[in-house]
Amino acid sequence: MRLCAGETEGPRILYVEDDDVTRKMIMLMIGARFPSLAVTVAANGEQGLELFRSWRPEIVLTDVRMPVMDGIRMAREIRKLSRETRIIVITADSDINRLLEAIDIGVNHYVLKPINKVKLVAALEECLNVIRQERQVREQGEFIRKLSRVVEQSPVAIMITDTAGLIEYVNPRFTRLTGWSMEEAVGGTPRKLKSGETTPEKYRQLWETIGRGEEWRGELRNRNRNGELFWVSATVSPITDGEGRITHFISFQEEITERKEAEETIRRMAYFDSLTGLPNRFLFRELLQKALAQAQRHRHLLGVLFLDLDRFKNINDTLGHSVGDQLLQAVAQRLKGCCRREGETVARCGGDEFVILLPELDDVQETARVARNIIDAFVVPFVLPDHQLFISTCIGISIFPDDGGDAETLIKKADMAMYRAKEEGKGMYHLYIPSMDNRAFERMALENGLRLALEREEFILYYQPKVNIKSGRIISVEALARWLHPDYGLVPPPQFIPLAEETGLILPLGEWVLRTACAQNKSWQAAGYSPVRVAVNFSLRQLRQLSLAELVERALHDSGLAPCWLELEIKENIMLQDEEVTIAALRRLRKLGVHIAVDDFGTGCVNINHLRKLPIDTLKIGQSLIRAVDSNHDEEVITEGLIRMARGLHMHVTAEGVETEGQQEMLKSLDCEEMQGYLFSRPLPPEELEKLLEKER
Repeated sequence: MRLCAGETEGPRILYVEDDDVTRKMIMLMIGARFPSLAVTVAANGEQGLELFRSWRPEIVLTDVRMPVMDGIRMAREIRKLSRETRIIVITADSDINRLLEAIDIGVNHYVLKPINKVKLVAALEECLNVIRQERQVREQGEFIRKLSRVVEQSPVAIMITDTAGLIEYVNPRFTRLTGWSMEEAVGGTPRKLKSGETTPEKYRQLWETIGRGEEWRGELRNRNRNGELFWVSATVSPITDGEGRITHFISFQEEITERKEAEETIRRMAYFDSLTGLPNRFLFRELLQKALAQAQRHRHLLGVLFLDLDRFKNINDTLGHSVGDQLLQAVAQRLKGCCRREGETVARCGGDEFVILLPELDDVQETARVARNIIDAFVVPFVLPDHQLFISTCIGISIFPDDGGDAETLIKKADMAMYRAKEEGKGMYHLYIPSMDNRAFERMALENGLRLALEREEFILYYQPKVNIKSGRIISVEALARWLHPDYGLVPPPQFIPLAEETGLILPLGEWVLRTACAQNKSWQAAGYSPVRVAVNFSLRQLRQLSLAELVERALHDSGLAPCWLELEIKENIMLQDEEVTIAALRRLRKLGVHIAVDDFGTGCVNINHLRKLPIDTLKIGQSLIRAVDSNHDEEVITEGLIRMARGLHMHVTAEGVETEGQQEMLKSLDCEEMQGYLFSRPLPPEELEKLLEKER
């Protein structure tokens, strides 16, 4: 569609926009502000490219995101057809990759959404002024004799030199841009504009091009009289006499400092982490690839360190994301302080993961030294505006060329080494060793198998009794999941429960455990065994389910089990991670009539005030305390204090992990009547537990 306003001989503009409302708004603005413009409108890049080929407008104004063909692809094709056409791009600041492409193409102006009409008008006016002046200048055959008011008033800086490079003329715009008056400029050379940031190679290409009688186009970073840097888009052309001999050179310089600053902002958004200011994973890979090329050429070693922050998720969940962000910023600064050697680069991969490049190493021990320095630096607390936090890190190390010859491999193997370091404890580092590939393969196989295990019914439940010492009877049983893997056999819970938590599979697995335990308990009651409670463990991820109470209610309803025969256990450390979520979830469950127990109590930092808020029936004292109760007086005193506290809060107390007669007798003397552990029974499959229930009957 073509809309012409005023004289068709005036400048022509192609406007490409797929949104009708935006198109109408901009057309009204252009019509009101620039009545002499001839405007052609297209609804997408493909139409725009077709119209450009047939109409050849001097200006293209385009949106980026459009169907069929987007604005960047269209601009790239237009730039192939014409280097002179001025292109203005309208885009959102989130289109980082597209804006980087626009920079490569050579777009003249960027207008960010929501559209600032003042900036759009200014961009159009600047384009129109340059087009008008360039038209008028080109139409003049002998430019030096016929300099006119057009040149004097040009928005483009103009400079004329002789063939030796001595300046013969500059226009007023040149003097305003550079700070040099005409008197100071004339007779000198353009060297006074050199900033030292334009390469000698570029100047050599410029002089070679114009010396051949050809036109040179490019961007230069110059320095004005006050020492301030500025960018120009320059065109330098030779001027010939009637016999074709070069007599002078003329340059047109359009200031593009604002555009270059916008491009630099876009580059930073694309290659640097906005929170910490560190290079992001994309820039790090580029830097690593360049360092690898250097290391290969000069036969140097190169190290990659991969690290994350221990229990960072707990800080985010407990103190909030703003505190987490403050901590990440502080960590970034501390890591930079540990890596000051030339070429050492700290980058943030995302979340709480950081990666470090150590180039040009003399030996592997240098990587260990840096890792040790970082771990030692983390011993000092991080002081934030409202918090003082202690946090540790584990570091994995890979070495070029022993561990790989490309960026991806080195990063991956450093990541593997970090997980091995974590297995050895907090504040550890580990170099990559080939056996880690086998462990990574096994972990991947285990994760894939875990996803199929529920479908294939590979899980079974074992039950461990809890006994009342006075009566000698079983009062409840704890349901414990076991995975009977077709290749690996019986997989221990410590191997697959954390993996299920990490992958989110704990939710369907937890629901299966709940439903199976309720159904099994109901079947025991139907068989005439004395009723006992069945206890099911719940993780923090399960407690965060909005529909948790409905899930438990549905499991009870479907199995027919009364709520009083179900007990839900949560670990003490879970209550410390997200108090509000825990309290809300437990209160909803308590309303159903189920029992609530705190597992592994005494190993965390829950205080009495915290316990009073929670609807808890039973405290289960952790195994680590019970193991020492008959040999360590301090542990005995702590255990006695916990039992008395629970009694004072009208809660039941269970000692878990009881393994010896001495532990049993000591606990009896402390008035602990309910116990669980290998002294009484290991976890048993349902058919073996039924034998114990049969004895009681």
